[in-house]
Amino acid sequence: MRVKGTVVAAVLIAALMASGCDFMRKVAGRPTSADLEAMVAAREQEEARAAIALQERQRLEKERQYQADSLLAVQTLEGIVINRLSELNVRVATELPAKYNVVLGAFSDASNADNLISRLKEAGYEASAMRYRSGKTAVLACSTDSFVELGKSFASLQKETYCPKDVWVIVKE
Repeated sequence: MRVKGTVVAAVLIAALMASGCDFMRKVAGRPTSADLEAMVAAREQEEARAAIALQERQRLEKERQYQADSLLAVQTLEGIVINRLSELNVRVATELPAKYNVVLGAFSDASNADNLISRLKEAGYEASAMRYRSGKTAVLACSTDSFVELGKSFASLQKETYCPKDVWVIVKE
């Protein structure tokens, strides 16, 4: 009897091993390997959809921020004279550093221009000189190729006590 029980147990173990874990999982009411694979695939698809949705939200937020910044730049620069270099009746001896440049003043005495440039640099602004062929030296600040950045920098610059009210923007083409 003992041998018969051992044989039956061996046959059952062999049958279970041949059928794999899925048989036992099914009997126990648990998900099989195929069920688990389907669940993993569904989760991966959901995560991919969520990542795409997040990227789209971030893109839209960045676009909204750019529009808000552009509007702020336009409002900040409202009333400011903006001239293209080609439209001015001047000849410059130096190249403009960027497309948009705020001109804080033009000086006959280059040392006055240098003093203003030093003050601007001490305050954290990038500043440079533009030499006219006539001998005058213009002080440039907030030079950038982005109109939005020009508006932001200009708004900050206007708060400085040494920023004159008659500043203007020169545009390099």
